[in-house]
Amino acid sequence: MDESTLSDGAGSTVSTVPEQNNAITMDDSRPLLAFFIPDLSVGGAEQVAITIANGLVTRGYDIDLLLSRASGELRSELSEQVSIVELPPSKTPVVGVAAHLPFLAAYLNRRKPAALFPHLEHPSIVSLAINRFLDADTAVIPTQHSAFGHDVEATPKDQIVRRIVPRLYPASDQIVSVSEGVADSLVDRTPVDRSDISVLHNPVDVEQIRDRARQPVEHEWVENDDRDVVLFVGRHARQKNLDGWVRAFEKVVNRNANARAIIAGKGPCRAQVQATVERLGLSDMVSLPGFVDNPYRYMTKSDVFLLSSRYEGLPTVLIECLAVGCPIVSTDCPSGPREILSDGEHGTLVPIDDTNGLANAVCDTLADPPDPDRLRSRADDFSPKPVFDEYERFLEKHVFTA
Repeated sequence: MDESTLSDGAGSTVSTVPEQNNAITMDDSRPLLAFFIPDLSVGGAEQVAITIANGLVTRGYDIDLLLSRASGELRSELSEQVSIVELPPSKTPVVGVAAHLPFLAAYLNRRKPAALFPHLEHPSIVSLAINRFLDADTAVIPTQHSAFGHDVEATPKDQIVRRIVPRLYPASDQIVSVSEGVADSLVDRTPVDRSDISVLHNPVDVEQIRDRARQPVEHEWVENDDRDVVLFVGRHARQKNLDGWVRAFEKVVNRNANARAIIAGKGPCRAQVQATVERLGLSDMVSLPGFVDNPYRYMTKSDVFLLSSRYEGLPTVLIECLAVGCPIVSTDCPSGPREILSDGEHGTLVPIDDTNGLANAVCDTLADPPDPDRLRSRADDFSPKPVFDEYERFLEKHVFTA
């Protein structure tokens, strides 16, 4: 099979896996790193993978991004300097990313990246499985984005993966965890040693967020200072407990007639969320605009961001809210919110599934909002420079001197 290279109209090179002597041209003086994620659809892990790839390529690394499908709403955010490698078959069957095993092996044999960073558990176990059978110098370093074992939406395939993780993760050269809580969950539920896990927070381009937050958006409540806007931005999934979110907002609006809710995003539970809104008679007070390409204007103009999740990893959306000074009320779920909000110093933490507590915290925040400058200062701790400095120290210790 010869490699084919094509333009997708968005800048980056899209290639199939090279198997002959016509491998992708690269500068031999630049270290090559590879990232592996199914696609670039809207999601926290996908956004993080893009941000890290973009950041490291500007620091002098050659970056390959391996994808099952070179598509998704976030595709336009990828740097033109990052090379996309689409692993055949582009439309994976029921076995999912496991269909890529022979092509991933071919890629690793030809390109020989210094490290492969699979994001999400499915690509991670496939990468670790193939690495067992290859005599390769590539370090396989999974990135764990959410607390292990807390997935309430696990499909039968997910459940199989969940059983394989404890067997294969100990074979990792190192594991990147996006938060201390995620690292703790791996130690508690797998044989992985804590010394084999490095916590590297997700980098967030806070200055770009602040710049985009100045752009106008077409939503009457966002631009209306007479409304108290309660916001959610994210995937509509069981993990987020948006049914509880809407029930908490009902209690808020019963106490504050000026309150309005915006639930932005999409996902498998969108119809259920809409049904809950209608059942509670909130259709005139809750807006569901779907996917929004600039959520930061919504954040900077909203009065409080409400997160009702049952579990997380390191929810980047909270850092984005801090970056523009948006007050936060969040469940104290595993894991991430407590870390980001400094044990409640930079936002209010409420027990999981406590709709009364969420409603009370929202009303209290609306009545007495925190200093936005203090929130913005906390977001700076997650800005790219300090985070990528940590990434480079990690690479030096675990990849280039291993």
